[in-house]
Order: sequence, then structure tokens, then C-alpha cells
Amino acid sequence: MREGAVAVVFDDQKDNVLFVKRRDVPIWVLPGGGIDPGESPDVAAVREVFEESGLEVRVVRKVAVYTPTGKLTSETHLFECCVVGGQTCTSNETKDVGFFPVDSYPPPVFEVHNGWLKDTCENRPEIIMKPVEGLDWACLLKIVMRHPVLATRYLLTKIGLRWNSR
Repeated sequence: MREGAVAVVFDDQKDNVLFVKRRDVPIWVLPGGGIDPGESPDVAAVREVFEESGLEVRVVRKVAVYTPTGKLTSETHLFECCVVGGQTCTSNETKDVGFFPVDSYPPPVFEVHNGWLKDTCENRPEIIMKPVEGLDWACLLKIVMRHPVLATRYLLTKIGLRWNSR
């Protein structure tokens, strides 16, 4: 798996955070994705936000680097961003886009992102360096039990079988 970049994009007051609803696995996530060859993590985060939401953002700070804990995870760079232009719109990757209160966003949300949003809201002065939490085989089994269709779709995307739902 290639490294990833994820963005926490706040509104001007920092009361609301941007989430996108994926097309392939219809869950709400923080915008982000894989880092292209030769691309820096911060540039990848900005690109992914634009591709998934239509918003132009600027990186405010690097929040964390999460290291892989197994085959289910890859190194992921987390950035706090602010909007500098554009308008929200869906894309071939997203079926919905919206800002939601930091403490109340729509289910289902990719559970790992709850912790990443919490880490961002802590406003630590240093970059957090820790393993990815909440995405191991036990967590995956729990997700499969709660959301079997979504979990199956997610696992199929991990092996390269993707489809878009309208």
C-alpha cells in the first residue's frame, strides 16, 4: 500500500469539519487518499481535498504521521487545512460533501477518522507520531458484524475491485 494523506478541513470558525461520502463504499470520511510518486504529503492532501470536494485549501499545519500496524494500514500523514476557494461539489469519488459540527457528524463514519479528528482538535504544538489505531483484524471483524455490506465493499476495494454507486 502506498502512503496516504488526509486533511481535516475546518470552516472559518472551526466549529464544523468537512466530510465526504465515498461512492465506492458509502461512508463518511475525511478527504484524503494516496500520495502519487514524487508528490509530497502536503501537496497530496490539498489535491485530494480538491478532487473529492471541489474546495481549494491551504495547509495550516501538519498534525500527525500514523505508522502502519499491519497489512491493513499504510503510513498516513494528517494535515489541518483551511478553505481558500472553490465550492463544494461531488466527484467521481464522492456522492456527497458537507460541513458538519465537530462533535456531531453523520453516520456511518470511518472509525479511524474519529481519532484523527480528535488528534487535530487537541492542537498539540508537536507533530504526533504514533501507530494507526482502530484498524486491525479485531476492529475489522467488529465492523463486518455491524455493517456487513459496507465492510465487504471496502474489502473488495482493497483487492482492486471497485465500483461506483449512484
